[in-house]
Amino acid sequence: SAWKAPAKVAWRQRDWPSVGRRLWRYCTQIDAWDNLELVQRTVASFGAKSTFFLLPEHQRAVNGTPNADYDLRTTAMQRRVKALADRGAELAVHGSIGTATDGRQWQREQAQLPVPVAGSRFHYLSWEPRRTPTVLDQTAAVYDSTLGFAEHYGFRHSYCHPFQPFNFERGAACRFLEIPLNVMDATLHHPNYLQLAPDEILPALRPMFQETERFGGVCTLLWHNDHFDPANETTGPRQFAELMRYLCSRNTAFVNGRDICEVVKL
Repeated sequence: SAWKAPAKVAWRQRDWPSVGRRLWRYCTQIDAWDNLELVQRTVASFGAKSTFFLLPEHQRAVNGTPNADYDLRTTAMQRRVKALADRGAELAVHGSIGTATDGRQWQREQAQLPVPVAGSRFHYLSWEPRRTPTVLDQTAAVYDSTLGFAEHYGFRHSYCHPFQPFNFERGAACRFLEIPLNVMDATLHHPNYLQLAPDEILPALRPMFQETERFGGVCTLLWHNDHFDPANETTGPRQFAELMRYLCSRNTAFVNGRDICEVVKL
């Protein structure tokens, strides 16, 4: 829905010609955010693998929080995401609001994906330490990649290796693997977060990359598909490419969650 935000701004400014142009583009052109295939090709151009965390719920949560602006249940979407998997992408569950404390809801959403999945991440990085580990232990999730900061990049658990969180109900290590989430596109320029200029992003992240490299750890880069829109000049495709070129220069091993789970046998 790349047209909505600028159309709303134009509407508030009473810029009716701009509103009309946005509506015309919406009716006649492919939406710039309808771009999963472009994302996969872009990532592959750097020798890397894509993991698509798909949000099965498209209705708003009870608290009003928006979920997906697409309906994964449609035949067209099922075919598209199945094609991504057929071309080598990993599919994973992006659990909607509420799934972090409701295993049955997570299972229902997981069942909407057209191929078996191993990974999980919760919408808005939702996580309740005393409940979510138990929820995931009761599902088919082999790994999760929720635990990172929304407001800052870095190591939420002071650790750059995959690990098993603690299950407080069982008093033991969880059965699934937690793969740290280190940096998210929105963190870098969102008005509530870091507000970095485009040329400040790589210098800010380089020390974190170097620390991860020093200890032979993993670094998860979360780049939403709407941030592959060329109109995004702050945390868009150019900034993504700059980060990927740097990582390539460091001989980074680009892997996905399934690959990591194969290496770290539980």
